[in-house]
Amino acid sequence: MGSERCPGKSMERIAGLPVIEIVLQRIARASRVSQVVLATSTLARDDVLATHAENIGFPVYRGSETDLVRRFCEAAREFTSEDYIVRATGDNVFMDWEELDRLIKFGVKGNWDFVGFKNEKYPDRLNDFGGEFIRLQSLSQVDSLTQNAFDREHVFPYFYNHPDLFNVTKIAVNQALWTSIKLDLDYPEDLTLMKLIGEQISDPVLTPSSEIVKIATQLMGQGG
Repeated sequence: MGSERCPGKSMERIAGLPVIEIVLQRIARASRVSQVVLATSTLARDDVLATHAENIGFPVYRGSETDLVRRFCEAAREFTSEDYIVRATGDNVFMDWEELDRLIKFGVKGNWDFVGFKNEKYPDRLNDFGGEFIRLQSLSQVDSLTQNAFDREHVFPYFYNHPDLFNVTKIAVNQALWTSIKLDLDYPEDLTLMKLIGEQISDPVLTPSSEIVKIATQLMGQGG
């Protein structure tokens, strides 16, 4: 809720539902995800997020606002006995459950420590619909190896910067999701676009991400 660029964005409504609910429910549709946990901060301004998530049936862990490495490690210890987690951010409103399943399958099969996404056609649009696959043991290593604030807040830099320590790779974004249009929620203009998309769909949870891309393309007056 404390976003400087778009304050309160996680409780803004798109097609009648709060952003946080859309994100959680779309992630929960992934068949390879065993549990979805909202990991938010202990700050009072995030009480509304925790309350809403619990009210719709999702467990909540609350930790540091800026130390996400520690927050995720603690949440995982409390809620799972699995070897892996997927980090999925609340900015990715129209999370693609099929991308999450593909990410998890790839990560487990390849015994990777960390797997992200890449977009060869639109490099800046590499993760508007997916998440990051992380081996918990490796995340615990990061927790013990660095106290750098940037590494701890953003999670992925330490993995990418230390291929000597971790098995790290990226998989290609599904081509059906290729678009130059920014579809993650950072700025008020992103929210404006998403609300317009919401006016074109009947269900923000069930609408496939590929359909979201088509609608955004039409709204922005772009070609195929």
